Amino acid sequence: MNRASVVLLCVCACSAARPRPPSLSWPPAPQRARVLYRGEVRGESDVSDPSAWQRFTSLFVGASVPDVLQSPFAAAFDTSGRLLVTDRARGAVVVIDRERGEYRVLTLEGEHALLLPMGVASDGEGRIYVADGRRNVVQVLSPDGAWLARIDAGGTLQRPTGVSIDRARKLLYVVDTPAHVVRVLKLDGTPVRVLGSGHGSGPGELNFPTFVAVDAAGRAIVNDTMNFRIAIFGPDGTFASTFGHAGNGSGDLDRPKGIAADAAGRIYLADTMFDNFQIFDEEGRLLLFVGEHGRGPGQFWMPAGLAVHNGEVAVVDTGNARVLLFEVAPDGLPGEAP
Repeated sequence: MNRASVVLLCVCACSAARPRPPSLSWPPAPQRARVLYRGEVRGESDVSDPSAWQRFTSLFVGASVPDVLQSPFAAAFDTSGRLLVTDRARGAVVVIDRERGEYRVLTLEGEHALLLPMGVASDGEGRIYVADGRRNVVQVLSPDGAWLARIDAGGTLQRPTGVSIDRARKLLYVVDTPAHVVRVLKLDGTPVRVLGSGHGSGPGELNFPTFVAVDAAGRAIVNDTMNFRIAIFGPDGTFASTFGHAGNGSGDLDRPKGIAADAAGRIYLADTMFDNFQIFDEEGRLLLFVGEHGRGPGQFWMPAGLAVHNGEVAVVDTGNARVLLFEVAPDGLPGEAP
């Protein structure tokens, strides 16, 4: 066998396709599948494939170590479908573009360095907003990761956690957890209003909220974590309703964290202690829950952030240092009108 044949064999052997994810769906068979498991992202090797030549040369010069998620916390999709994930351990935002096979780690330096990146969101222009729970500000980055601005809400932020953006109304929502409020700002940081009438469990009051989502109608859907409920405020900031309570049954909450809303009005909620995510209709009626405790496909260990985009659901599985990906069937969920 000549040298060319050896090279060809090595290149072919080194270019094996990534394994397909197992076939999992919810609810379980024989019911019709409404949510499908689409795989996981633990790091760079789950997104971008090295070329056959890179695989071949790594046999002789050594392979570079692929980047991996370390302590992922929150997630958001931008308008192009890129997935943004904060990684607290490394002070970074990881940008995952599976369509283009790109995986980038965005960091800042010096006085703008991300010390404790928590929530993340993206506006209609692709700018990235990151809550820094140690600097007590929201850092604004360009789509490519360059620092643009710092938002501190007039110095009122005590410890920002979750963030969300109402792209239609160009408003930034920042959960200020120890202040028991959600601050609503213009995208330049100008204060607009405050959601939450005080620390407590009464109507309109919040108790250590953590995450917020804004639906297509402009409602703010707030994860009122230590009240074990979801609080909903209208587009003008008026308190509207709550749903959920502490318990261990279907639709109950234990330690709710990441929250999102899709174009159909469904509300998606990750629960750290239940090790699953639940899907509710816009009135708070449970439609389906997905997942269980574990380390395998479709299983969770202390999930935190959650994001949805065009039928795709990304859940940050913090304890397993990965993001799990799901797809919602286009024909609806159990309990919805056909």
